[in-house]
Amino acid sequence: MEKYKMEPYKEEYYDFVYEAKKNAYQKYVEECWGSWKEEEQKEYFKKFMKTYQNSSYIIKVENKPVGFYNDSELEDGSYEIGNICIIPEYRGRGIGTSILKEKLEEHKDQNIRIQFFKQNPVGELYKRLGFIPDGETEFHYQMIKLK
Repeated sequence: MEKYKMEPYKEEYYDFVYEAKKNAYQKYVEECWGSWKEEEQKEYFKKFMKTYQNSSYIIKVENKPVGFYNDSELEDGSYEIGNICIIPEYRGRGIGTSILKEKLEEHKDQNIRIQFFKQNPVGELYKRLGFIPDGETEFHYQMIKLK
């Protein structure tokens, strides 16, 4: 497993985070909505970062940014894992899984929620880690891990 650290998001990482999210989700967006409209995505991302900048983190390996993570505390007291985006050359090294396990341990006294694109095979990992189905939207599955 690759050793990583997470640092609070800073504005200087805005372009890196946009590209990491684009790389992680572009194919799913295209499959769901037919295309990736760059200007619309940039506008959506700007709003997203305004909302989540204080609960976003840069994932680093040997001081190099390799990914992005965000989360939130929900009004019902549950914890939501938002995004775990790892750049392609660092995928498959266990970083995302390790972060996920770390967050599950940190928040084991809360219900933990997560959602993901239906085409994304990551749902099998979530099941192995104890998540159960908790609904769906047109394009996403929603899961929960009960405390």
